[in-house]
Amino acid sequence: MREACHLDTVGRDSDGARRSDEIQLTREPKMLEMLLESPVTIGAIGAIVAIATFYAWMQTGIKQLLPTSIAVAAATIMLVILSLMIDTDQEILRRYVYETASELEANQYQKVIAKIHPRAADSLQDARNRLPDIQFTAARIKTIHEISVTRHRTGSHATITMNVYIEASYNAQQGQAPRWVQLTLEQTDGRWLMVDFQQREPHYQLLNQEGQARLNRFNGW
Repeated sequence: MREACHLDTVGRDSDGARRSDEIQLTREPKMLEMLLESPVTIGAIGAIVAIATFYAWMQTGIKQLLPTSIAVAAATIMLVILSLMIDTDQEILRRYVYETASELEANQYQKVIAKIHPRAADSLQDARNRLPDIQFTAARIKTIHEISVTRHRTGSHATITMNVYIEASYNAQQGQAPRWVQLTLEQTDGRWLMVDFQQREPHYQLLNQEGQARLNRFNGW
């Protein structure tokens, strides 16, 4: 992102080359995220495997199958409990955006402003300044398309793409705005703070890369 890139502490030398002490940003393991977020999936898969192994033992009498079935059942129970106890970044960030939308709808400006990074992009700085003058009547998350988390030794960054719906009044003018939004966040001292914000037409997510590039050029983005 434009300004968010400046918040990254990765350095470069005079020739623009990355410093040797850089640690590559990496995406969170998708499969691990999916499993930890879905105890029902873990339970269903484990139950099927345990029952199938137990059935095979009953049919064949092979001794090794019974302890295997018991071990699978025990491991499944442990994984389900673990998935219920652990909050993944995906779950935390999903709650974050829904909570922020609720705060906007309730016109709790200070709570929202507290989530904006001090060195946020101009779009967010402008929103921070104008927010107390806006009266929201609706702020809803329609669809979350993707939550992507990357890690660096100095912290974590996240990008969230979603479709939202806003109803608000500003300077005695009322309006409604369904929009596609891309929100970039940085984790600072254990807190997620917003560092960049971009919005497009609500159908932006449905366009292919060429269509998105054409729309960006048309609007001067």
